[in-house]
Amino acid sequence: MTSTQRKVAIITSLGKKYSGLIDIPNDTFRTTDLFNSSHIYWKDPSIKCYDDTILMYDVRLFVDNKAVYKNFDTIQIKRSEIIYFYDDKKEVGDKMEKKRASVYKEQTDENAQIINVITTQVANSFYDITGVFFGLFKKKSKDAFIPLTETNIIEVYRRDSKWFQKKIKLPHNFICISNRYTESVTLK
Repeated sequence: MTSTQRKVAIITSLGKKYSGLIDIPNDTFRTTDLFNSSHIYWKDPSIKCYDDTILMYDVRLFVDNKAVYKNFDTIQIKRSEIIYFYDDKKEVGDKMEKKRASVYKEQTDENAQIINVITTQVANSFYDITGVFFGLFKKKSKDAFIPLTETNIIEVYRRDSKWFQKKIKLPHNFICISNRYTESVTLK
């Protein structure tokens, strides 16, 4: 099997953003499937510290999504700490996700749905995420991460006992959100 790498941005439970490369088995493999797998792919599993981690290479750690706090050659991030992630494959979150959903649509009678997710509050902030979900939500809600397209993210945070909102900019409006940090869901 020929492995390759893909650029991914991971946002963790304390609002840190890790941007770097991950190993994938091949270029057609969806990042969503990798993160939802019970056995996460590692090119070299001998360096794994924890069973439930993602190995990243050439990583930049951003604080407040602006300044690079630190660089790492490699870093292992616990999957349980990831609130959401996105990759650099625009067509995976758009054309490919719609294509996969059309197969589900033929098997069931579900259409694309608009979903609104409020995450749990961590460190005086939470996310208000709206996006389009394709496929069977009940089935996907059992996965670790739910793929959303046409995504809008608002971070709501408290500073000096006042609440503020900040719109998060995404490269192509596709993310996968962790079920672990989902506090509430509205389907339209």
